[in-house]
Amino acid sequence: MKYKSLIFSIILVSVTLLASWTVPALVQKMTDDSHSYPLMYYSARLKELCVIDFREHKNSFYDIHGNEYPRAQYDSLLPLLNYRQLAMEGQLPDSLEGQIIDVKILRSKQVMFRFRPVDVFSPQPAMGVLLEAMPKRGNLTLPGDYFRMDRELTFVDAQSNSVNRQKSEIFTKELIKKGFNFPVKAYWGNPTVRKPYEEGYFCLDSKGALFHLKMVNGRPFVKDTGIGSQLGIKWFVMSETSDKRFYGYLFGEKGEMGLLESTDEGGYRFLPFDIRPVDITKDEISILGNLLYWTVRVSDAEGMDCYGLDAVTLQSLSFYHQDRKRVLWDELSEWLFPFRLSLSSETSSFVNLYAGNLSSKGLAVSFFLALLTFFLCRNKVSLYRRILMALCVCAAGLSGIVALLFLPWNKYE
Repeated sequence: MKYKSLIFSIILVSVTLLASWTVPALVQKMTDDSHSYPLMYYSARLKELCVIDFREHKNSFYDIHGNEYPRAQYDSLLPLLNYRQLAMEGQLPDSLEGQIIDVKILRSKQVMFRFRPVDVFSPQPAMGVLLEAMPKRGNLTLPGDYFRMDRELTFVDAQSNSVNRQKSEIFTKELIKKGFNFPVKAYWGNPTVRKPYEEGYFCLDSKGALFHLKMVNGRPFVKDTGIGSQLGIKWFVMSETSDKRFYGYLFGEKGEMGLLESTDEGGYRFLPFDIRPVDITKDEISILGNLLYWTVRVSDAEGMDCYGLDAVTLQSLSFYHQDRKRVLWDELSEWLFPFRLSLSSETSSFVNLYAGNLSSKGLAVSFFLALLTFFLCRNKVSLYRRILMALCVCAAGLSGIVALLFLPWNKYE
């Protein structure tokens, strides 16, 4: 056959690519285990981070120094986490550290936040919704139009799909008047009516300045926050909290993370978390906050860093590190697969072809297997095919060996 070598090459490469997806996936299915971390919380009673894992320790929990506490004291030693249970039992303390305690106050000061890399890589909405910040009847309602923002701010009627030129010009001119430089780099908001109040959007202009935009009585409110001169802004997550202390979470180009707070004078300030630099493309972040303390957990492929922070200053009071639990899959993948293909990724919610798990150990083993393949087949196939087979094994490791076993290459002699 004239094209036997070409057909052999195409089939070998195709089967190797298929094996690079299926073989690691099957091995992982059989050998992988959970990599979850225990619940961490800073105790207002113990003044220390506590490790809570009732799956491993059913009758107790402990602090980061190894001191163990019975489960019966779980509610009383963590009153700001379990305040609802204590209130039901009539055991909620009247005050803690000079602060008056009741359910209403604790609920308004409660903070729950989670950030994942997939939030960055997911497509952002092409249009936003600017709600009325001071509704006449007190309830937030949809305005009936949407806006897009690029080289100008354009409002589009939801029913007719026509541009509202008058409103668009009013808002665009106000932005330019207050110093906003188009085109916009990014804008972040919380386009839902299921929130206590409306703070509009925060918009990053072409020069890196962060502006606050909202609609008040049908008119534009635009203000430069001044934060862009303090740090390079990479990402922002809007969070209209009940106590109106802050607008959301800011992430800087150099790994900074903190709150965008409102000041008593009506201004803005960046209050950084006293934690290690974060990488929003790799780190998962969770925050559990209360009236007195915030517990911040940052985890990646290597392990978890947990911080107990003062709720006012966000300065670190306690720190705990836990390495990622290594399981059989971690050991096998390092040695058997120099790389792997997958249809899913931890940083994306979309099905696609992803290549990852590059390993120098796996590459060394694959190189040895490639040499072995090259010499063992020297009397069976041509030099060209031996080289091609060795290259596939060198690139795919065990997956390449499996591909050779399933390939009927004798038919192409």
